[in-house]
Parts: sequence; structure tokens; C-alpha cells
Amino acid sequence: MPLHLIVLVLTLIASDLHCGNGARILGVFPMPSISHQVIFRKLTLELNKRGHELVVLTPDPVNDTTLKNYKEIDLHFLYDSLDLGSHIDIRGKIDFVDIFKYYEALSCFHTNEVFNHPEFRKLYAPNSGENFDLILLETFVYPAFLSLAERFKAPIIGIASAGLQMSVQYDIGNPILPSHPSNWNKDMRDFGAWVPWERLDNFIKAWRHIYYYRTEFLPKHQAIAEKHMGIEIPHLGDIHKNISLIFVNQQGPISFARPNLPNIIEIGGFHVSESIKPLSMDLQKILDNATQGFIYMSLGSNVKSNMLKEETRNEFIAAFSELPYKVIWKFEDEVLPKKPDNVIAMKWVPQQAILAHPNLKVFIYQGGLQSTEEAVSHAVPLIGLPVFGDQDMNVDKMVSLGVAKKLEITAVKRDDLLEAIRTIALDKGYKQRMLTLRSLLNEKLRDSLENAIWWTEHVIRHRGAPHLHSSTSDEPWYQRQDMDIVAFISAIFVITLISSLVILYKSLIYCLNALTRNFTRSVGKDKKGN
Repeated sequence: MPLHLIVLVLTLIASDLHCGNGARILGVFPMPSISHQVIFRKLTLELNKRGHELVVLTPDPVNDTTLKNYKEIDLHFLYDSLDLGSHIDIRGKIDFVDIFKYYEALSCFHTNEVFNHPEFRKLYAPNSGENFDLILLETFVYPAFLSLAERFKAPIIGIASAGLQMSVQYDIGNPILPSHPSNWNKDMRDFGAWVPWERLDNFIKAWRHIYYYRTEFLPKHQAIAEKHMGIEIPHLGDIHKNISLIFVNQQGPISFARPNLPNIIEIGGFHVSESIKPLSMDLQKILDNATQGFIYMSLGSNVKSNMLKEETRNEFIAAFSELPYKVIWKFEDEVLPKKPDNVIAMKWVPQQAILAHPNLKVFIYQGGLQSTEEAVSHAVPLIGLPVFGDQDMNVDKMVSLGVAKKLEITAVKRDDLLEAIRTIALDKGYKQRMLTLRSLLNEKLRDSLENAIWWTEHVIRHRGAPHLHSSTSDEPWYQRQDMDIVAFISAIFVITLISSLVILYKSLIYCLNALTRNFTRSVGKDKKGN
């Protein structure tokens, strides 16, 4: 064999083996939601390509038998218990603290079910002989799995499919900003309250949530973890604050900028396909013939159009019937009542292929982060109808950038919807600003996935990242952001003010008494003189 061929073969073998530095990684992603899982999946598959061995717990396995050193523990059964009713019905009726309590029972149930999974039990059993170099863990509502760091004596990297909730930020020592636009834990709707009172309300709710999370939610998960592990576990909050870093599915140009710790690493756009599958021939023909343009509407995978009340649905139908455009509507029932001729209802839609079509004028959506990223990647202006979670924040950011309009899904009126569609479809400024935003999003120093891989392997090499740990996470709540100093200065100010008022009051009384005595003496002298 020629020498150059031998060198080529050896190079390919070496690249495939990655120099024998592959680590063993445990990925735990229990949330039964495909919009979450697509983010985690991209990272784990790429790590596997780099030569790492992975064991992944997920409700949405890829089931690819060609993958080597990639074992999946299927948690798809968690979807069977995911019956939370219509998110639209509870919008604006309960605040974030109550919504979190709403998930509490389900979170505990799911956690117990995962720990009881036979394959997982064999994995974490004390005598299993299993070892891992790293744990990748979804940071959402399953803190009991933080205990795996103690069981395997391995560092943890957290990963979030959206911006971090307040409880997570508190644990790691990130600044708590209750009224900042990046805080998706605020009230879902802005009711036009006087700003100082609104900020006070946000402050109270933020700290109520943190208090509830640490005093009620965490102890329940601590008990679950200790019951299944059979070992004493440090406080889950202490494990959490010492995690190496957290990958957060946020991208600067489409997020509200806020101060973050160096161990919060922004990722994003993982799921956006580089190569898009073609549309069916029938659908392709319909969209190609829509020379005036067409509208696309989808409320995502967790919120569905068939959740809309009949009254609200009729408002959409009435508005769509007046448009000169075709409308592709992701509608999950077999039949869309009163469907106009220009509306095509589909139970499933190849969203990225639809967004890539040049005749698309407007995308009407629920404000999901993944849908937002897809829309920006294809430069499609938006109409947002947020329902829950981070959706209000995402839509608000798009509105602030001049590429979207926002409507309230619980109070949609046909005239408002028509005005929003016509404004965006006819004003070329929305499209141009979206093109500019896409260019900004694509301009990166390093690819997001490459960056995530680098940080992951950095943590593996150094058995953690204590150099990124913030001492703020070790401080009691009242010392964070100098709240104790503010309270002290406020107390001194109040005491000084009250003391000054008391002194002023007594001085005034003394002066009045003195004037009264002098006046009395003067009157007495006048009477004697007379």
C-alpha cells in the first residue's frame, strides 16, 4: 500500500477514536416535551461523534441502532401522565408561584417513576460498578437528580431549554432581577399597573417563589432522592450551587441583555436544520401558486389550536376569511368547523420547510423559543400570541426589535388580528428588520454547538469548574445585592426622619407654649395698667 494511503487511513482511524480521550457521560432529561428534547439531543449526539460514551435518559429517544456507545433509557411513558389541561384557560388567572405549585405533584410523580425505572435502578445501585466522568442534567423541575453528583462523584453541567427560572438563578448566585424584561417568571400579562407597584409586586412574587422552592419543593425532592439512593445526600441546594456551569438556550440578539455569571454559557439554534426536507408535492404546488403570499399559524406542540374556545376560534376564522392570502393552519382535530376556502387545516406541519418558503408573509405563533429561532433563521415576521412560560418574554423581545406584533390570546378580536396581519404583510420594514436580525444572529465568534462541546470537555478535563463558582451563591439571601445594607440605610433614614419630626414637633409645642405664656403676661399687664 502506498505511504500516503497508509497515512490517510491512520489519520481517519485516529479522528474516529479521538485519541482515546472519550469520557463517559450520563444525560438526564426527563421533561416530556419535544421542544425541550431537541436541544439536548443535538448536544449529546455531537458529543458521541467526538468519541464520548453516553447513557441518556429521555422521553424522546432517537432509536438509532447505528450509534455506537450511545445507550438510551426510554422515558416515553412520562407523556401518559402529562395531562395539564389547557394552558390558555389558566393564563392570567394564577401567578408563577402558583403555576410552579401546579407542577409540583407531577414533578414528584415523574421523579419517582424515573428512579423506579428498572434500567436506571441498575445504573445508580450502590453495587452497580457504574462510573461517569460527567452528568448532563436538565435544570427545570427535577432537582432530585442533582443527587447523582454525590452517587457518582462526578461534576454536573446543567442545561436549560429556555431562560433560567428564579430558583435556579438564586442557587448558583446569579443576580435576582424581579422586574427585568429577561425575567419570564413575572406575571404573564401586563395589566397596566402603576410601575412602582408593579415592581413591588414582582419583587414579592420572585422571593415568594424562591422561598417556596427552597423550603417546600427542594425538601420533597431531597426525600425522594434519599429514599431511592439509600445514601445520605448533601442539601440539593448546595449541590446545585456547586455545579460546574449551565448551558442556557438563549442567544444575545434575540434575548434581553442582563448580567450573568461566567458559568452561564449561552447556546442556541441547535435544532434549526441546515438541510430542510422538501414539502409534499401537493403542498409545494399550493404555496408556489400563492403569488400574493400566504400566512402560517401554529401554536406549537404544548399549546394547540384545538384548545382555543369556540368564540376565540371563530374570531380567527372570521379574520382569515377576509384575507386575500392562503392560510396554513396547524389544527389538531380532524375537522375545523366553519373553515373558509382560503384556509388549509393540517394536523401536522413541516414547520421549517413552511418557514423557508419565499411566499410566506407572516408567522402567527405562541412565542415558543424554538419557533422564534426558526422564524429568525428564515427571516419571517411574527405575530405573537403568548400563553405561558417564557413566551411573553420572547414575543416582547421580538416586538422591541420591530419584527413582530403582540396580541392577547384570551381576548383576540378579528379587527385587531386583521390589522396586525395587514400591517406586517404590507410594510416591508418588518421583513427588512428581520433580515438584519438574522444577519446579526448568524455573526458569531464561534459556532454555538462547538462552544458547548469545548466547555463540556473543559469540565471533563478539569473534573469540574470551581474557578467559575460565584461566592455570591454562598452568601445568605439578605447579603445578596447588598439588601442588608439597603435595609440598614433605610432604617437609619427612617429613624432619623422620625427623630427629626419628633424634635420638630416638640420644638413647635415649646414655641407655641412660650408664645402663649408671653401673650398671657402681656394681656395681664395691660389689664393692671388700665
